[in-house]
Amino acid sequence: MNINDVTILIVDDAPVNVKIIQKFLEPKGFNVICAFDGRDAVDKYREYRPDIILMDVMMPVKDGYEATKEIKVLSGDVWVPVIFLSAKSTIDDQVFGIKMGGDDYLTKPVDLSMLGVKLDAMLRIVDMQRKLAAATVKLQSFADKTRNEIDLARKLMDKMSERDDRVVSDDVKYYVEAMDGISGDIALSFQCESASQSYFLLADATGHGLASAISLVPLSQLFYRLASHGHGVTEIAIKINADLASILPPERFVAATIGFVDRAKNQIEIWNGANPPPRIVSSKGRILHSFEKNYFCLGIVPENTFSPCAELYQYDEDCEMLFFSDGVIDARNTNAEKFGNDGIVSSITSPLKTDQTAFDKLLADLNAFVDPDNKVDDVCVLSVKCNLSP
Repeated sequence: MNINDVTILIVDDAPVNVKIIQKFLEPKGFNVICAFDGRDAVDKYREYRPDIILMDVMMPVKDGYEATKEIKVLSGDVWVPVIFLSAKSTIDDQVFGIKMGGDDYLTKPVDLSMLGVKLDAMLRIVDMQRKLAAATVKLQSFADKTRNEIDLARKLMDKMSERDDRVVSDDVKYYVEAMDGISGDIALSFQCESASQSYFLLADATGHGLASAISLVPLSQLFYRLASHGHGVTEIAIKINADLASILPPERFVAATIGFVDRAKNQIEIWNGANPPPRIVSSKGRILHSFEKNYFCLGIVPENTFSPCAELYQYDEDCEMLFFSDGVIDARNTNAEKFGNDGIVSSITSPLKTDQTAFDKLLADLNAFVDPDNKVDDVCVLSVKCNLSP
């Protein structure tokens, strides 16, 4: 800490005492300001904002205790050390001075060598405080910048999924909950020109937060483009994998489930890459089918060795298709127990309330189970109703 940057306020109603201390401090390089009563001390503090104050106790107009009290209020969150100087030398006097806002206490006549030692100690603390304040400013600036980036990323993710309070249509519902700030999970849907046909995708990028969400930007754009051109589920998986494998670093990849439903033909087509098995549930809570085939995450395997094959399911009753990210499996309660696959099965096969879907029941059970203070992963659930064609 540069002594030339340190200002010390000396307060004493005896000019000779002020002069002695001033002559001791100035040759050391300190900036010295003098005041001769408590009110003058408060005024000088307000004007110069000194770093350390040497405060006499017994003074006219306003004593040192009252002046210190006002200065401490003026300083706010900035710590300004006050060393009381007093002829009162008993332990009780010193204790009282510290209780009245002093940070140290010296008895008169002041021993200048002891004053020098105490100032050195105070300066070390002042120096630490300055460094801490500077670091806090930098940290706040970083936090503000990060918050702005996260807000922008969240708006981008919301725009990509084009969701409105989880509901895209009467037949499609999303639930996405971020572990920290912004989710690395996303649920997308695309309605074809034919009202009976729709594409769906649930993706879970490696990791959490902004870095994870960035991996989903090229995926979502490619999904919409391929779906709009009517590509098959297998072809969509191949093309997205090739795109991600070419641009993502090796440690970044995306678990994904891609689906297509044709309600005119009562058909569901699913490709699943490393997400929990999607399930088809009847309106009575019976699991009609689980898509157990599971392939590599997108972005890991090179295009020439990536060989997905979508699974086709023919449904013969009104049903609900459910997709999950592994955050549902890994969700933990206060005993650190996982919700797990058993939790999913138990929830979606239990009796439903009036007008309740399996999706609604699963979210209610999951939220009742999970410890909100112990989130371990982003959570995403996608529900699609698949009714029989007339």
